[in-house]
Amino acid sequence: MSQRKISGLSVAIVLLAIGACLIVVLPKTEASPIGPLVDIMAVPQFARRYNLKCSACHTIVPVLNEQGYLFKRLGYHLPPALEKNKPAPTISDLVKKERPWTLANNVAPAVTDFSYSAERTTQEETSPSSTSAFQVAAWNAYFSGWVPDTNFWYFSEFDIVSGGSTNPDLMNAYVGYTGGNARSSWYIAGGREHLQVGEGTRAAQIYSLLPNSPLLFEDSSPTNFVVDQSPVGVDAGYTLASANYRYVFAVTAKVTNGDNADGSEILGPSNRNSKDAYVGVDFWYAPESGVTFFDYYGKKDNLAGDGITTFQPVIRRQGVFANYKLLSTVDFLGGYLRGDDNWLAAPGTLMTRFLANDYYGAVDYYVKQGFALSGRYDLLHQQITGTSGVVSSPFTTGLSG
Repeated sequence: MSQRKISGLSVAIVLLAIGACLIVVLPKTEASPIGPLVDIMAVPQFARRYNLKCSACHTIVPVLNEQGYLFKRLGYHLPPALEKNKPAPTISDLVKKERPWTLANNVAPAVTDFSYSAERTTQEETSPSSTSAFQVAAWNAYFSGWVPDTNFWYFSEFDIVSGGSTNPDLMNAYVGYTGGNARSSWYIAGGREHLQVGEGTRAAQIYSLLPNSPLLFEDSSPTNFVVDQSPVGVDAGYTLASANYRYVFAVTAKVTNGDNADGSEILGPSNRNSKDAYVGVDFWYAPESGVTFFDYYGKKDNLAGDGITTFQPVIRRQGVFANYKLLSTVDFLGGYLRGDDNWLAAPGTLMTRFLANDYYGAVDYYVKQGFALSGRYDLLHQQITGTSGVVSSPFTTGLSG
């Protein structure tokens, strides 16, 4: 494998260019119990349920803000006010205050991204050609809410169209139970759910302000493993919040089926009985800043470098991520992910390792209400021991809204 070196000058130029990004147009904002938020469309039944704009839980969809994070951790109930030296409402109290169950407040059958495009192609010595089309880029259906008069909740996401292609997939389908109170709560859940959504501060979430996630979440290793996946398993979490949610501490643990040899999630019975484990620790502090650490351990059947031999490598990922919100206008985000997988080139050869030291840094600057600039720099250092390394350093910008 070849290696590309990056000069200090080029890195400096790229970092300086982070602010020179595309403008993101956002609707107006609305106040919430935790702070100023941005209005963007999300899962609509939650907005209807509480008569709130979707910005109550998102900075820009689908990125969760602190209130959105707590909303999920509390079993899909809005976090109530927490006053110092006063008892916090129990989860059962929040259940009693919920509105009666209705189909409109729990089902969103058509959340779509509809677009129109036109293209004209010209080439010397040929007649120009043009194409145009209407397109459904995404069509998702959601069914989620609470079991009336209980602490049980459920969430499902059925992706009918993704990226303009019809490929139905039940991406999320899980149920859970939440206990305790708004200050000190716990939950258990089971089913299929996104590994790193709602279990991390903003810098550690799979989703980002830009259309593409940080590459360290999306990049596939030689062992066909990515962090951005939706495995089947069980998980449990504990959340502790201070008065007015100035500080929030949370821990999450998951045990999942893991992945098939091709990297797809094991969704049904399998002859591989070993399970994968994930542990995450989050610390949020006002306003909208935080730090996350997570550790992933697993094993999977995998093809060796010859494409024929099957072996079972150990998969390890450890990451540290942080964001800092300055004056409610500039959000600095960054993260580091360490990868360490066993690797077998061919039968009879020594077991080597795939090593990765991946980074990203991002800046989201809210120029004024309704406009924001965003940019991100991804840097991936990856290699298989015994060979030359691979260094990738793409600079990422984009438009979302």
